[in-house]
Amino acid sequence: MVAQPGLLALERPQRSYELVYERLRRAVLDGTFPPGSRLVEADLADQLQVSRTPVREALRRLESDGFAQRVRGGLVITPSGPDDLGDIGLLRIEIDGLAARLAATRGTKADWADLQRRIEALRDAPDPATLAQAHLDVHRAIYAIGFSPRMSTFFENHLLTYVAVSVSPGPGATDDDPEASYRQHMQLLAAYSSGNPERAAKAARQHAEGGLKVAAKRAKAHGLQART
Repeated sequence: MVAQPGLLALERPQRSYELVYERLRRAVLDGTFPPGSRLVEADLADQLQVSRTPVREALRRLESDGFAQRVRGGLVITPSGPDDLGDIGLLRIEIDGLAARLAATRGTKADWADLQRRIEALRDAPDPATLAQAHLDVHRAIYAIGFSPRMSTFFENHLLTYVAVSVSPGPGATDDDPEASYRQHMQLLAAYSSGNPERAAKAARQHAEGGLKVAAKRAKAHGLQART
């Protein structure tokens, strides 16, 4: 195990395995647990300050979702390919473009008002963690407007979770500049609500491409590579 005791501790006492799973998955995706790290149930329970039962259930799900694999002696983080991040970014460009195209014709006034409210939360974010969560919330809402409930849930579970930890809240935005993220997403809102699918898709793809470039810079800083 690489993480220090207490590093992953939940902010509030919480025994829900879903929250334990989300915290562990985020630790895998952001590199807190690098590939090959051994996952020890008792150690994780101590770090998260929960009982071993939700940790055990979360580890089972990590394994079934492909984030961890069982080897002789226990469970370890699954090795990642050199282009994992780049491939995810390229996929996001395509999916975001499609979501925007569909949202432009399916969105209602109520949808756009709700999206604006979520975007305004970016500007009010007091810290990077809150900003990242607000950013995820914005894109979750966009997917919900563009896709059916089943498909939006699918992409939320299998794509947006990677975006949340690997891409900044906007190309060019910094952790201490929520205003920049707000402005960028207000521009997206204008494109999406225009009713013009081509305009919406172009704006979404450009936004996602910018996010991928940011992710690639972060990866390079950590000695990794990401195809852009």
